[in-house]
Amino acid sequence: MYKERVSKFGPDLTPFEGGLAELLLDGTVVGHVAMEVSTFSSPSSPFRRQPWVWLVVVWQDGTKERSVEDYPPWSYVEEISTGRFEWIGGTNPGRHGTYDTRWLGVGEAKEARERLGITLSDF
Repeated sequence: MYKERVSKFGPDLTPFEGGLAELLLDGTVVGHVAMEVSTFSSPSSPFRRQPWVWLVVVWQDGTKERSVEDYPPWSYVEEISTGRFEWIGGTNPGRHGTYDTRWLGVGEAKEARERLGITLSDF
């Protein structure tokens, strides 16, 4: 059912539902980006639900950034899907830059999210 809704709006967002990717810099894991998918309605189409992706970056030192959102035209979704992630948010400009991403499998992602303290309230 969800895939049918997503296909109307662009890319398959299934991997972003509870997804987690490692952030790599020169091959070294420096953090993670956690993702969740929700929906919203626009004022111009109040009865049509559209997907919306939330992302949270957690660095290796445990610093958890505020959540950011992505929706059409899907800039973060497209980047992460191609194995890259550009971070320019947060309070530490030393972390701004482009990172390689490596997706974790479902079981590994669930375990890592628990270890990193990522909960739905972070999104």
